Amino acid sequence: MAVGSTDRPNVLWIFSDELRADALGCLGPGLGPVATPNIDRLAASGTLFRNHFCNSPACVPARASILTATHPQENGVHSNEAAWKSYPLPVRLDTFPEAFARHGRRTATIGKSHVPRGYVPWQEENGEGGDMHIFGLDRDPASREPIVPDGIRSPVGGVFPDREFFPPDAVTINAIDWLDRAGDAPFLLRVSYLQPHTPVLPPARFRRLFRAEDFPGHDIPRADQSAYDDAFAAMVGGRGLTQAQMQRAQADYHALVTWLDVQVGLLLAKVALMGMRERTIVVFDSDHGASLGENGLLSKVVFAPQSQRVPRIVSWPGTLPAGAVRDDLAQSLDLARTLCHLTGVPPSDSFRGRALFADPAPDAIFASVGMGAPGARASSAANKGAWRTGAGWPRRGCVRTDRWRLDMNLRIDGAPPPPGEEDIFLADWRADPHERRDLAADPAHAAVRDDLAARLRDFASRSVEPAFVPAYSADEVAEFAPPRLGPPQEGARP
Repeated sequence: MAVGSTDRPNVLWIFSDELRADALGCLGPGLGPVATPNIDRLAASGTLFRNHFCNSPACVPARASILTATHPQENGVHSNEAAWKSYPLPVRLDTFPEAFARHGRRTATIGKSHVPRGYVPWQEENGEGGDMHIFGLDRDPASREPIVPDGIRSPVGGVFPDREFFPPDAVTINAIDWLDRAGDAPFLLRVSYLQPHTPVLPPARFRRLFRAEDFPGHDIPRADQSAYDDAFAAMVGGRGLTQAQMQRAQADYHALVTWLDVQVGLLLAKVALMGMRERTIVVFDSDHGASLGENGLLSKVVFAPQSQRVPRIVSWPGTLPAGAVRDDLAQSLDLARTLCHLTGVPPSDSFRGRALFADPAPDAIFASVGMGAPGARASSAANKGAWRTGAGWPRRGCVRTDRWRLDMNLRIDGAPPPPGEEDIFLADWRADPHERRDLAADPAHAAVRDDLAARLRDFASRSVEPAFVPAYSADEVAEFAPPRLGPPQEGARP
């Protein structure tokens, strides 16, 4: 079958949230033992991209970048506030699911969505099982044994009792039901899991597979860290967890990844049983990664590799090579042009990036996160995290080449950073894969630092800027706030 032929293959896009690349066997080693046999077999059946990075390490801007194949600077979606009802979206761009629908594909998404207000990219959408507030933490937190940091108070570890139905299983159940009813028309189906995003509550039968003592807890080699990363670590609260809590949280995260792997296996088995495997392109990836204790970091929002590097697998037996491993620079927004190329769907002119199986690698890729506006916070949902000067939380950007990573503050309180507040971090990620050594102050690397910083400033200078959203309110962020632990107090807002 020729790539881009009129045979019109299906696309099954399996999408996870907050999945760090080294939590998979095919991309390890990581912090400890992993168990991802289904995802590893998928990688062996297709092409695995080892140097694949998100264009924003936060949920909503990452998803907007993937769907529109544009950077936050072009689409105006800089942080999770873009999902608030009042967010003043400055531009509405085409998405690749809409391009697929215009050219005769049936499109659907099942599970978590979390896109900017004003975007309805899919013909069909079923969000059951994709929410953060479905785990019973509001009524019976003790049975979940939650491990909750003081900063962003969403469980980074815990357990879900086997005696209860695990709500995210509904995503797989509904996806299999959708496939049963798919008919003969070619489709683009995204199966979108919240997991392993917080709350990290693996079913007990999966938790029992991983021993806490097999994980390092806080005993991860220390790294140089920007003031930005250090401030985020202090805010999110990872340093306040005990050694035993951090080890248990790391084990529980990997247990939840194994649950996700089982879901991948069920979906692939269904496609095979229906006789569709050789006419179905399967993509597996994530919106961004996650920190699990590195320098006290949790969650995402930084450009350290555990947060920005994400897995991407593309498998199409009989058409794309099996067992291929690629080390060229790839970015999340490449997905649109890649799938358009493979299926013959014409890409929109607005799509950036490249077709991964046709176009050469870029010399650099760019990413950014944060509003950088007055009153901005590191976590808009938790309403926490101002900058060290008392200003709003910065917008931070990153440029990566085939050797270097440089990240720096781009915008503070609505303007370029004042002197001394760019907070530049430079790493040689070929020599230092974990990016632990900051070379920004080394005179031997001054020319590289200055060149990359100038490129990043130029990239940021053309940014689309929305009017900043109103100040935090519980009504505005209720859907996205950390899940409530325990029943509401009498008289409290529901």
